[in-house]
Amino acid sequence: MSSEPCQPAEVPTVQDQVAQVRPTTLSIGPPAGRPLLQVIGVQHYFGRGETRTQVLFDNHLEVMPGELVILSGPSGSGKTTLLTLIGGLRTLQEGDIRLWDSVRGETISLRGLSEQALINVRRRLGFIFQRHNLLESLTAWQNVQMAVALRPRPEAAAQTRDLLQYLLLGDRDVYGRPQPPRFHYTPARLSGGQRQRVAIARALINRPHLILADEPTAALDAHSGLAVITLLRFLARPRPEAELLQLLRPGEEGGEQGRLAEWQVPLLQRLAGQGGATSLIVTHDPRIMHQADRIVHMERGRIVANVVVAERLFVRNGLRQSPPFAVILPEEQAKLADELLVGVHPDIPLRPDQLAMVSDRLAAFPAGSTIIREGEPVDDQSKFYLIRRGTVEVFRRRADGSEEKVAELGPGQSFGEVALLLNQPRNATVRAKDDVETYLVRREVFRRYHNVSRPFIERILASFRPSAG
Repeated sequence: MSSEPCQPAEVPTVQDQVAQVRPTTLSIGPPAGRPLLQVIGVQHYFGRGETRTQVLFDNHLEVMPGELVILSGPSGSGKTTLLTLIGGLRTLQEGDIRLWDSVRGETISLRGLSEQALINVRRRLGFIFQRHNLLESLTAWQNVQMAVALRPRPEAAAQTRDLLQYLLLGDRDVYGRPQPPRFHYTPARLSGGQRQRVAIARALINRPHLILADEPTAALDAHSGLAVITLLRFLARPRPEAELLQLLRPGEEGGEQGRLAEWQVPLLQRLAGQGGATSLIVTHDPRIMHQADRIVHMERGRIVANVVVAERLFVRNGLRQSPPFAVILPEEQAKLADELLVGVHPDIPLRPDQLAMVSDRLAAFPAGSTIIREGEPVDDQSKFYLIRRGTVEVFRRRADGSEEKVAELGPGQSFGEVALLLNQPRNATVRAKDDVETYLVRREVFRRYHNVSRPFIERILASFRPSAG
């Protein structure tokens, strides 16, 4: 194993550093729209006989390539158990777990795999344990190089040096001040946070396509925690330059959120490479919750919420643009929006099997189909539509009976609320210009929120201007 010391690289200006972090092609993964990870009906038990206790109950989850997923929930809710099952560290008892195998170019099931096959799966994953599990007789450098032994390559020494330096274990701190490098310290000479950072470097050194992390930032200060979560985000996929610049806070302005140093930027760029890594993180750390692409919440062994952050923002913003929903109390807006979510990023079309599972919340219309027709009466099953994907055209009849196109609506825009609100027939015909997906709100659902926010609704009714629907 190499004992190569850390030598800081030449550091360009911050503008040059940020300019280097550019979007590039992601690593080879599953076909577009297909998940990297599937959890299907997983149940798990501890103990045997009379002491047998069920700890996981019929859990389902899909994780897409390049997502950073946070698994939250109270202690004892089953988060770590599920994580270890996904990683092949426990034997799968009931249900199935499927992972994309980048070597074989296909999805494989963990159910019934031999121990050797599970070992081969684990070698391609990155594990960050809550307890660092470092070898006490080895230095920080040697602990990382132990992982490199699974995938020897000429550039591993330079990558190890970059990782440890980026994680603030090298010869300078986040403010650029000199400090003793910890590369050749054994775990006994390192603090708890420093040991955790060595464990993180060991997990990431082989560029795994799936990273499983159990409380990776719990023992870290604000600056180290930010460095870790930023690296995981950039390992997933390239990010906008503006996002990176926001992390380069001057002086002590980082506060509880931490900061990155200018000298860390070129290291981050080299370490992140082309992106393509997916992370599933168990955490209680409030500092990193907002960094997630997806938040999965567990309680008492069950996944009770699965929220794609971008989808939640998309739906809430869409509802706020519709006058009848904009005046609903904010907390009621949030509840209504969350009832519509399907757990898929709005940029990704739903597969037929996904559509079938969420048919009460989302519908698909082929190009040219009529979604609503002018003059149709409304009832409690009539719907309000929020466009998720595609474009619709709105038509109204002229006096001579011909149609006039009056509007064209796209993602984030809505139609159909007027008839529901005023209890009148549809005042326009809406057709799909191309393939369209829409979120659905039935009239009876809207009435629930209408009753809670009635004073605000009455104000809008007094001056409401009818639009499509």
